[in-house]
Amino acid sequence: MPKVSLYIPCFNAEKTIQECLENVMRQTFPIDEILIIDDGCQDKTADIVSHYPVKLIRHPKNKGLAVSRNTAFRQVRNDFVAALDADCLPHSDWLKELMLCLEDETVAGSGGTLTERYSVDVADKWRAMHMSQTWGREIVNNPPFLYGSNSLFRKKALEKIGFYNEKYRSNREDVDLSSRIYDYGLNLVYNPKARVEHIRKDTVKSVLSAYRSWFYYTHMNTKYMDRVSRRFAVNLGRLAEYPEISEVFLREDAREGNQDLLFLDLLLVFYCTWLDLKQLFRILLLSEAGI
Repeated sequence: MPKVSLYIPCFNAEKTIQECLENVMRQTFPIDEILIIDDGCQDKTADIVSHYPVKLIRHPKNKGLAVSRNTAFRQVRNDFVAALDADCLPHSDWLKELMLCLEDETVAGSGGTLTERYSVDVADKWRAMHMSQTWGREIVNNPPFLYGSNSLFRKKALEKIGFYNEKYRSNREDVDLSSRIYDYGLNLVYNPKARVEHIRKDTVKSVLSAYRSWFYYTHMNTKYMDRVSRRFAVNLGRLAEYPEISEVFLREDAREGNQDLLFLDLLLVFYCTWLDLKQLFRILLLSEAGI
C-alpha cells in the first residue's frame, strides 16, 4: 500500500484544529505522517496539536499560504501528499477516495468536494452561495482547478513544475498550480465522493474581506506586481469591476429567492471599493516617498 503524508497549514487555528485532527485520525486509508505548518500563529494552535502524533513545523512569522504549502512539500518523506485546511473536516473515506484517482500515473493530483456546516446566518449563506468550493456531484476529469482546501498531489509532479508560486499569499495558489500542471501535460481529477465539511463562521465584514482578497489575487500579475504603477493599475481595474460582479450576484440571489443576501450584494461594491481606495492612497504615498 502506498504511503501518504498529510499536512495542514495553520494560522491562528485554535478554534478548529482539534476537530480537524480528530477527523483526520479516523481516516480509513492509513496516513504515514501528519505535518502541521504553524504559519506564525499567535494563539494556542501549537499547544493543541502537541497532544496528537504530528510533526509541528513553525514559521517565526506569517509567510502566507503558498509558502506554508511549499514548506510541507519540502519536509514530507512520501511522494503522495494530501492537504487539508485547518477548518475542514474530512469524512472517513476522504483520503481513500482521493487515492483511487491517482492509480493512473498521468494523474498528478485529485481533489474533493466541500460542503458548508453553517449556511443560515447571512454571512455564511452568502459564502456558501458565492464562494463555493465544489465542481458538482459527478467525477470531473481535468476540472478548471483543484481547490487547495482538500487535495492530494504527487510530490514528484510538483517538483517538476516548481511547487506553489509564493507570490500568492492567501488565495489563488491552487488555481495557478493547477494551470501549470496542465501546461506540463499532466492531469487532475475531481472526485465528489471525497468529502469535507467546512466549519468556518463568518461575519459580514470577514466574508466580504475574504471575497476581496480572492478577487485581488485573481487580478494579480506576479511579473509586475512589485512595481507601484502596476499595483495602482490593478486596483483601478478592480474598482471598475465591482459593480459588474455585484450585479451578477444580485440577479442570482433575486432569481433564487435569496432576498436576505441582496444587501450584501450591494454592500460588496462599497466595502471593497473603500478598501481599495485606502490601498490606492497608500500606493500613492509610497510612490511619492520613492519606496
